[in-house]
Amino acid sequence: MKILIPVLDFQPTGGYRVLSELANSWIESGHQVSFLAPAASNPPYFPTEASMIWVDAKGAPAGVRNGAGARGIRQLISLYRGLNRFGSDHDVILANFSLTAFPVSLSRCKDASKFYYVQAYEPDYFWYKKNLKALLMGTLAKCSYWLPLKRIVNAPLYFKYKNIRSDVYVPPGLDLEIFKPAEGSARKLGADGSIVLGCIGRLEPEKGIGFVLEAFERLYQKDQRYALRVAFGNLPAGWSHERCEVIASRNDHELARFYQSVDILIAPGTVQHGAPHYPVLEAMACGIPVVTTGYYGAGDSTAWIVENKSSDSIVKAVIDLVNNDELTSSRSRQALQVARQLEWKIVSAKMMDCLESFRSRRTT
Repeated sequence: MKILIPVLDFQPTGGYRVLSELANSWIESGHQVSFLAPAASNPPYFPTEASMIWVDAKGAPAGVRNGAGARGIRQLISLYRGLNRFGSDHDVILANFSLTAFPVSLSRCKDASKFYYVQAYEPDYFWYKKNLKALLMGTLAKCSYWLPLKRIVNAPLYFKYKNIRSDVYVPPGLDLEIFKPAEGSARKLGADGSIVLGCIGRLEPEKGIGFVLEAFERLYQKDQRYALRVAFGNLPAGWSHERCEVIASRNDHELARFYQSVDILIAPGTVQHGAPHYPVLEAMACGIPVVTTGYYGAGDSTAWIVENKSSDSIVKAVIDLVNNDELTSSRSRQALQVARQLEWKIVSAKMMDCLESFRSRRTT
């Protein structure tokens, strides 16, 4: 099968990791995969074996990425024209970000099947910023879910979430050669004189890092064995603590080592509970106990689910986790089994089954 994935720009975010890994797995299985992108785009951040089709403002082949030129709506026009030129040569066109859904829907691609892989309810994130540009982007994202494209979502949450409707989901995958328990990782919490909490540093309020910091300060006041490690930094201005360490993770291998270095991973996002959240899944794959407000893969048998926007609830969960070795071991083992079902070959095969099943229904 020949698959074309149009993107406006490549970014170092989880959604683009998913696209690159799907493409790599499909190519390994014998399919042909190409990315279509304006020549002004950034290069792919996540390594991919897919071929690149760079197009200029007229949708014509640009040969190579020039890293400069039209931005904004001109990129959309470039992508639309590129789809009209190259789309008919492919069996499947896979939209992913809300803005790419519009040129995919409007383009003339003959018999190519058009899909929209919805990886999040984007309006929530746009509208949270409360400025004119974000309001426009949120409105466009909301409208994209009404376009006549076959929607595949990445969690059951989105089968009927606000104005998204779908009947099939494909979760994101994990590289289990990277995200795995450390050698000799079995250890009793606090046995070496410290209990290391971990979180991903994000400035966006909906990521909830403020509740982690509040919980950590209170836990440290009770027990000075507690320490905090924050991947990527991004701490609130003026906040510091003698027992807080910022970890600069520059790639997946370093990120995996970050997870392996902590005793507990806290992921207290405040929106779209039930959606996939990579820190939760990656920590589970590394055998690390997870405290979270409830994201895909995390449940009462695999993690500690806490109340939304509540540092009190985080404190109670951490104390319960630390004082229950047997329960902690049990939930971590079950979480690891869940994570192992998200190996990229399994996930990419499930997505391919969805694409082929829909195409076969169209031709019968």
